[in-house]
Amino acid sequence: MDWQRSVGDGFICAGSQLTVASPPRRVSPFQIKRRVVPKDNFTVDWSLLIIFVVVLVVSGVGVSVLYRFVGRIKQEFQQHLPALRITNLSAMNAGAVVTLTPEVENVGRGAAHDCIVQLAGWEGHFAVQRIHPQGPRYQRHSVPIVLGQDEPIRMKLLSRCHLRLAYRDRWEQRYECWYPVAQVKNVNSSLYDIQIDLAHPELTEPHPSFREMWRLLRRTHANEALP
Repeated sequence: MDWQRSVGDGFICAGSQLTVASPPRRVSPFQIKRRVVPKDNFTVDWSLLIIFVVVLVVSGVGVSVLYRFVGRIKQEFQQHLPALRITNLSAMNAGAVVTLTPEVENVGRGAAHDCIVQLAGWEGHFAVQRIHPQGPRYQRHSVPIVLGQDEPIRMKLLSRCHLRLAYRDRWEQRYECWYPVAQVKNVNSSLYDIQIDLAHPELTEPHPSFREMWRLLRRTHANEALP
C-alpha cells in the first residue's frame, strides 16, 4: 500500500482513501475556564438553606409566644391597679369661710389602700382605709374642706400649693395625684380665695419592670390559693 503525506496541504492519502487531517486547535490565553462544582456542594447549600428557614420559623414562633406572654402579664397586672381621682368639686362661701367639697372616686380596677387627701395650707386632712373601684363595693367619697380666715392658705400666698391624693395598691406601691391650686386675692377682703385645677393633675406612679410584675402576680396567686 502506497502512503503519501502532504503536510503542507493537510491531506493524508492511503491507497485510494483520502483523509482530511484536522488542524491543531489553539487555546486562547483569554479563554475562561469553566469551574466544575461537585454535586455534593449543591446538597450542602440546600441543607444550610433548609436549616436557616427552620431556625427563622422557630424564632418567629418563639418571639410571638413571648410577646403574647408579656402582653398577658401586663394586662393582668393593670387589672389590679387603683387610680384615685377627683371627679367633681363644689364650693360654698359663708362669710369669711370657704368650704370646698371634692368628690374622690377610684376610676381604676383595683382597690386603693391607705387613702389620704391633703391640701397645702390646710391643717386638716381626710383619710380612709380603702376605696373600691366600680363594682359591688363601689363608693364615692365627698371630702369637706373647711377653710376659715385663719387658715394659712387663706392668709398668705404660698410658693407651691397643691391638693394631694396619696394611696397604695395591694402590693403597697405608693401613688400620688397632685392637683394645682391657685390663690386669688379677694377684692373685698385681705383673704385669698381658692381655685383647684382638676384638668391637669400631676401623677407620681411606680413603674415596675416586667420581672417585678410577674413576681408580684405570682405572690398574689399564691395568697389566693391559700385556704
